[in-house]
Amino acid sequence: MASHKYTYQTLRDKLMPQLRRCRDRDLRIKAELLLYGLKLGNVSLACERHGFGRSFYYKWWKRLVEGDFKLSSLEEESRKPKRSPRMIDGVIETRIAYYRRKGYGADMIQEYLRREGRSGVSRSTINHVLNKRRPPERKRRIRLKKHRKRYELVIPGQRLQMDVKYTPMKVEGQTAFVYVAVDECTRWRFAYSYAALNAHWTIDFLERLKRACPFPIATIQTDNGHEFTYKLMGNGHGKHPMEEWCSKHGINHRLIPPGVKELNGKVERSHRIDADYFYGRAPTKTLEIFNRALGQWLSFYNTQRPHGGIGYLTPKEKLKERITGVKDEILAEELEPVRQKFLRDGPRFIMDQMERQVLALRLGVSLSELGKVS
Repeated sequence: MASHKYTYQTLRDKLMPQLRRCRDRDLRIKAELLLYGLKLGNVSLACERHGFGRSFYYKWWKRLVEGDFKLSSLEEESRKPKRSPRMIDGVIETRIAYYRRKGYGADMIQEYLRREGRSGVSRSTINHVLNKRRPPERKRRIRLKKHRKRYELVIPGQRLQMDVKYTPMKVEGQTAFVYVAVDECTRWRFAYSYAALNAHWTIDFLERLKRACPFPIATIQTDNGHEFTYKLMGNGHGKHPMEEWCSKHGINHRLIPPGVKELNGKVERSHRIDADYFYGRAPTKTLEIFNRALGQWLSFYNTQRPHGGIGYLTPKEKLKERITGVKDEILAEELEPVRQKFLRDGPRFIMDQMERQVLALRLGVSLSELGKVS
């Protein structure tokens, strides 16, 4: 590889002092990719895990070396040419605009320019000038389908979106499956990974979710995958274990229509955040170590990372706001039981539960196991 003369530690010593002061996300992503390539000793694997091509890696590696390892050398440069010897003369462009205001087209303008002694101006050049000066067209407003319109739920736990994402890299030598749940009100998230995808691990995840969630859950929304429902597999399979679990705990299980994954947009968006900020750096030696790192990432996600969808609050801050805000809001009549349950079961233990969850995630244990650890 092109970077064989430099070690990971050498590059890290040069870049880390600069990265600590850098808030430009693009520069950080490029620097982390270059560091990761040296750390693995395999450019192809590093690029695959980060979602970039090898040419992207080597382009910015060359820029970094030529820039004496200054982080500023990873900034995008203007592609505007320094010289344009074939650019049309400004006087001719002014004359084209003059004849255009008189209502003439390209052919007529070309003739008038020829009569003025400017016979070298082609029709395509005139059209280029006319198109450049054309006022921007008014864009037609595209009406979104109902299920693609953005919406917000006002009660924490009113509905959690749940989905499964397979890891883009191998964990312990095989593909891992990450169960993810996102609260539609606060964006609070919980996730846990397994070596297989089936109803048994779905129930295990639901138990972990219920123990970790800092508020009562009213509804869980999923797609129609076999790990969640037997709806698309015929009537011979009986009742799905998830349906039995939800019924036992008084939770509504809502299924989205097949092929309409936009309805689970919040959890789908969270998959992309994980791909951008977690998977490329996650340890993959064992599933246990991977889950411990995943817990630390979720701890940061829920308590420190601002979210644009909720006014740049963290999920923890949004939850605090909802504890007081939900009391006086005017809601639909059918939401009153959900509000009363939240007000009855929530404020007395929510914040304590949130702090316990953060500690549990950092230790890589469940809430039920936290007492034994402490």
